[in-house]
Amino acid sequence: MAGCGGRRHLIVAHARLSDRVFTMTTLAIDKVLWLRPGEGIAASGCIPKESEFFKDHFPDFPVLPGVLALEMLKQTAERYLESLPDGKGQHYFLKQIRATRFTKYLRPGDEWESQLMLVQSAGEETLWEAKLFYRGEVAVSAKLTLAKVKDLRSSIASV
Repeated sequence: MAGCGGRRHLIVAHARLSDRVFTMTTLAIDKVLWLRPGEGIAASGCIPKESEFFKDHFPDFPVLPGVLALEMLKQTAERYLESLPDGKGQHYFLKQIRATRFTKYLRPGDEWESQLMLVQSAGEETLWEAKLFYRGEVAVSAKLTLAKVKDLRSSIASV
């Protein structure tokens, strides 16, 4: 990978807790490395050094929050699902996260690679064996279930 320079694609996610809305900006995928229908996908990216969340997590030892590592894996699965004939314009949510392990720190400027293998696809849900690598070693692993959002309007209204 060519380092963390270049164009950044950012995704903004909003969460509502009581009357306050929190905005979280996360880095999206820089490059799809391979995509094999019926099998899986691999992608890569770089954690931007200037990300706002590093100010709080943690000021003296900034590390990527685990929830954002899982978000990167989810985004990789979504990229695969968007490539399917009926996947364009669809939205997905993490229905279940199991067997999660965090084994390496991911820090500002680190390059990462995700690999997701499709275990099962049934109806509007998919089950994935997901791994996030740093320098060739597994940093995060999990079993993820993604489900299609049935009514985006009602999902947004509840946030």
